[in-house]
Amino acid sequence: MDSNDRKSRIGISGSYGGMNLGDEAILEGILAELRASVAAEVTVFSRNPTDTLARHKVERAINARTLTRKEIAPTIRELDLLVLGGGGILFDGEAEAYLREVLIAHESGVPVIVYAVSAGPLVTQASRRAVRDALNASPDTVITVRDRLGVRLLEDVGVTREIHLTADPAFLLEPEELPLAALKAEGVDLEGHMVGFSVREPGPAAPDIEPDELAEESA
Repeated sequence: MDSNDRKSRIGISGSYGGMNLGDEAILEGILAELRASVAAEVTVFSRNPTDTLARHKVERAINARTLTRKEIAPTIRELDLLVLGGGGILFDGEAEAYLREVLIAHESGVPVIVYAVSAGPLVTQASRRAVRDALNASPDTVITVRDRLGVRLLEDVGVTREIHLTADPAFLLEPEELPLAALKAEGVDLEGHMVGFSVREPGPAAPDIEPDELAEESA
């Protein structure tokens, strides 16, 4: 194959394969734009490679969390681009894990795009330092976040690269019709208008949420 015909090798790292449909929607939005723009072989770093391969039809999926730094480095060195994101992944207790692949990419000369992430809470000095050092490490890194609070927080922890504000990739998805039979099977009354809310549970990325209070306010 002529080198000009070689597909770009792109890695995507984020909170994928965890059975969170919001994260899977983000990945599908990213993939749709990539496929419409460039011929690429995509490797997704996923907690559940089997599900990711079946759901998103990518060329490769790898569970980076089970691999050592030495084991994952050759895969990253083969890439033409590493995409970190999107979603809320830069927060206390997890940021360092997500940024490991970014640091390896920097060391290997692989360009990095931090795409449509959210940041916070970032309270611990270890997490703040990890985010600052990883995002400042290369002048070629492109950084985009999906909310203004993320811009402010990354600036506050010491990120000096330009930070761009963008939309969540899930907004790129085209809506599909939901079969009426599926709604009826769930007992949904189709006589009137319907609004649905998916209320988030507490977790390390949102430790102060009170589910009952949030559900009542939403209602």
